[in-house]
Amino acid sequence: MKGATAILFDWDGTLLDSFPAGYRASIAVLQHYGIEIDLTRFLETYSPNWYESYEKLGVPRKEWDNADQMWRRTYHQEPSDPFPFVVETLGKLRHAGLTLGVVTAGNRDRVRWELNRHRLEEFFEAVVCFEDTEEKKPHPAPLALALEQLDVAATATVYVGDRPEDILMGQRVGAYTIAVESEYGPRTSLEDAGPDLILPDAGHIPTRFGL
Repeated sequence: MKGATAILFDWDGTLLDSFPAGYRASIAVLQHYGIEIDLTRFLETYSPNWYESYEKLGVPRKEWDNADQMWRRTYHQEPSDPFPFVVETLGKLRHAGLTLGVVTAGNRDRVRWELNRHRLEEFFEAVVCFEDTEEKKPHPAPLALALEQLDVAATATVYVGDRPEDILMGQRVGAYTIAVESEYGPRTSLEDAGPDLILPDAGHIPTRFGL
């Protein structure tokens, strides 16, 4: 982390406490297609690229667009909030002169709506969402695009996420990677990905910068 000038974050599970609403919406979609799963099976098949999850669980490819729309309608019935530490953490990092960004597999309209709703847009100088690159996490393209937009080097960047795909993406561009624990997967899966650091949540990051 020494010499870092930019910190980029995943959104769901890292800054936004979205698992309860996201899980409920996913179960509703799967039940619509006659697919019954429990939490264990959900986590086994979960991917930030939800089309991979649809494929694993047997949602017909021709129904993926409909499934997306159903998921969004259900998800928005229970708006998600940022974790309690988020505003203070981002404020400390910005005050310290660090450039901040978001690189997420979430849909742009949904993520932008949440950023605006919670008045967090002002913290971020780059926001890369699902639609912005053809390749998805763990491919490096989403993070590489954000670095290009910010004009910062990967070696001066920290990427923070709660999934192995986040860590692999960060590693593939040469960023310092911080894994944070969340409901989206077990700690063991993060350990297996080999991040530079694992923290209980992103609220612990400022102390690592002495803030």
